[in-house]
Amino acid sequence: MIKRLAWPSAVVIVTTLCGLIPLLGSRDVYLRGDSAAQFAPTWWYFGTTVRDSGLPIGMDPNAFAGGNYPAEALFGIWNPVNMLIWLVVSGFGSLLVSVVLVKVAIMVMIALGAYLVAREYDAAPWAAAAVATALPFSGFTLWWDAGSWPAGLAAFAYAPWVWWAFRRTLRGAMNPWWAFVVGALAITQGNPYGTLAVVIVGGGLVVEGLVTRNLPGVRRLVLTGGCVAALLPLVYLPLVRASELAARADGPMFGNNGKLRPELGDLLGMSSPTFVPSIISITGPTQVPVAYFCWFVLPLLPWLQYRVLRERSRELTGIGVIGLVYLAATLGPSNLWLFRWPLRLIEYSYLALGVALAVVLSKGLARDRWRARSIGTGAIVAALAFQTWAEHPTRVVASVAGIGLLAALSAALVVVHRRSTTSTALVAAVLIGGTALTLGLQARVYEENNGARLYHVPTDVSALQERFGDLDGRVMQFADLRPLQEKAQRTGNDRKLRAAWDNFLPGSMYRVAGVDAVNNYTGMGFVPFEKTLCLHYEGFTRPCGYQRVWEPVTAGGPPLADLLKLQTMVVQPKQAIGVLRGPGWTQREDGKRIVLVRDAPLPWPDSELSWATPGVDVASAQRDGLSETVRLKAAEGGELTFARLAWPGYSATLDGKELEVGRDDAGLLTVAVPRGADGTVEVTYDRPGRAISTLGVGVGVLGALLLGAADVVVRRRRRAAAPQPQTADPLN
Repeated sequence: MIKRLAWPSAVVIVTTLCGLIPLLGSRDVYLRGDSAAQFAPTWWYFGTTVRDSGLPIGMDPNAFAGGNYPAEALFGIWNPVNMLIWLVVSGFGSLLVSVVLVKVAIMVMIALGAYLVAREYDAAPWAAAAVATALPFSGFTLWWDAGSWPAGLAAFAYAPWVWWAFRRTLRGAMNPWWAFVVGALAITQGNPYGTLAVVIVGGGLVVEGLVTRNLPGVRRLVLTGGCVAALLPLVYLPLVRASELAARADGPMFGNNGKLRPELGDLLGMSSPTFVPSIISITGPTQVPVAYFCWFVLPLLPWLQYRVLRERSRELTGIGVIGLVYLAATLGPSNLWLFRWPLRLIEYSYLALGVALAVVLSKGLARDRWRARSIGTGAIVAALAFQTWAEHPTRVVASVAGIGLLAALSAALVVVHRRSTTSTALVAAVLIGGTALTLGLQARVYEENNGARLYHVPTDVSALQERFGDLDGRVMQFADLRPLQEKAQRTGNDRKLRAAWDNFLPGSMYRVAGVDAVNNYTGMGFVPFEKTLCLHYEGFTRPCGYQRVWEPVTAGGPPLADLLKLQTMVVQPKQAIGVLRGPGWTQREDGKRIVLVRDAPLPWPDSELSWATPGVDVASAQRDGLSETVRLKAAEGGELTFARLAWPGYSATLDGKELEVGRDDAGLLTVAVPRGADGTVEVTYDRPGRAISTLGVGVGVLGALLLGAADVVVRRRRRAAAPQPQTADPLN
């Protein structure tokens, strides 16, 4: 048992240590882009919510455009593993420490899963470990998913585990129930790339099962996949229902603008540590080696014994199908329905390539024709050197450092292989050690992914809460720090940007500061609201937003500030120039920010009801979670407006009779009150698709339980029917 655990334990330990190496380049390497502005603060908020109330995470109307978490999907609110992440992040006083721990743990999960998949295809433990420890530090996985997009990182982490569980189910080596659990975790992660992995991996294995004529296994796998698919409505129906209001609904279903789309030639640089392809990134040209896989895959090509692929072609069919499908998708157009920016799929194609490499590598490196093979490796390194330099001829130091290290590692590998005639451990040590060395070089050269947005937000939770503790009630920030971001990114000097966070916060960072802010990061958006307030998805506003907050949404109505029930505003001084603010607010200013505080209490303080048209007499209004109860009279009828966005799922009744709900031009929820109304209006929210989602979960779980039970019965019958070994009669 100890011997069996030696290599997987090494994978865990090495990956953990290597996961800390990028911090030598920059302490903020894992807090770039969305990680800083969206995920870290939202994870912290989710964790504190669960700790304080024990309630599940649902829609939060107080977060406005960023609060429809079921429709946002990517936070994976139905995934129990994610809850553990939230609790970990909220349990530390530093966002930096907690996020590093979480991301390194996910990278370990990727490596261990890749190791198990390679072993599932009978790869030698040392070969599986060498590939597995390299995969989490491939270019895109490290610099984009781990650095900026943790939802993508988590989705990728499930892919090898789905592959491993599904193939064992195909072979009859695993109870289908456990494969369902793994598939369900991938689906409920929320990121559509995890769902795509279930489909592509499952499809590839079905083909493998048909080629190997394992029809019982194919039936078992297809039924298991059907049970997993039954969970799709739970995760994606709210997204579908809200998509008409989302900012991305206006984009093309199919299109190609070249953004984050690699060319085939870019993939040829997968072993060059400092090859940076000319791919359009988020903030301009790519700045990091996103096409990098691992240093040894190309230099080893002359030494591999490829006959194993021919000898085992039928049982390796799944690897080929999965790899080719992902390769085609990686080179596809920049927009394919829900899936944009195909560079996101490169890591999945590298997973398939890595498994195939581990299988071939397991046969050992060739020992004949030393000189010819060495020349072949040298030629490959030389070609990579030219490609790396030619792509960016002015980056001579980085190119020389990367190719020099690659050449040294390749030479060391050849020498160790030639002198070590029996031990593969030394070869594995060079492969794995080389991964750590290339990672260290990349950390020193690139430090952070400058193609992703720069934030460098404060991460001390207590200090944040103390600094912004003077902001009471519902707060809205009117500021745009994007010019400072761009300047810091362009010049490399972020001093002014870091100083700006003393007065303003980006994305969802007000959550960590303990402030009830309207501003939140949203990847989906709510177009009417954001358009009216000139809101950017990062929570920043253009100057027109501050002007419009003082204007009525409808003729004769109150200003938008009243409809939103704002109690405090934080304003960038230059956005207030020329804007006449409304009465009833006290202003204080310190030269860096303007803070406005409402003088008088708001009407209906225990409710989100913010306005009733003249003629509607409101006796009382009370909020209970997502529900509102309003007692009123309205001889001539009218309309109620609530300080919450009109997401799909709201309904209203007057003493049991259904009322019409709608939204005003700013996207706020409205309820039409009929003539002669005299009674109680009940406003309730029900997650769209709840009934069909519940049915789907029930069908999926029940189906998986039945499959699991049937598998147990079949195994017991087989054991009972198997001939028993003969034992000697002790009396004879």
